[in-house]
Amino acid sequence: MQRREFLVFASLLVTGCATKTSSLPEAPAMRFSATDREIITRFYTPSGGRSASGSIPAQRAKVGDLLDSGQRPNKLPIDLAKSLPDLPAPYTRLTLGADVVLVNRDSHAILDVIPQVAY
Repeated sequence: MQRREFLVFASLLVTGCATKTSSLPEAPAMRFSATDREIITRFYTPSGGRSASGSIPAQRAKVGDLLDSGQRPNKLPIDLAKSLPDLPAPYTRLTLGADVVLVNRDSHAILDVIPQVAY
């Protein structure tokens, strides 16, 4: 009988620990700030000296997707990267087709997208 009581008690302890919620605050999700969006959009507008190359490809990147091994994202142009604030590790901004994406380099997760601005 003692063994059965011990097993019941142990299972209650384990269950109680597994269902306890964490009191630690969650880290805020990384996103493009309004200022970042404005700087990036202004950089790629025709009045900024850039010209549209005809039709812009359809949006390929979506928040929550992972970069596939076959996708070839590019770094932002140097002039644009210099005008944006630095990001903490492991985050980076890239262009993927006509989209500018915010990516976690460790997990390859796409955290935010500015669609169809880079051309």
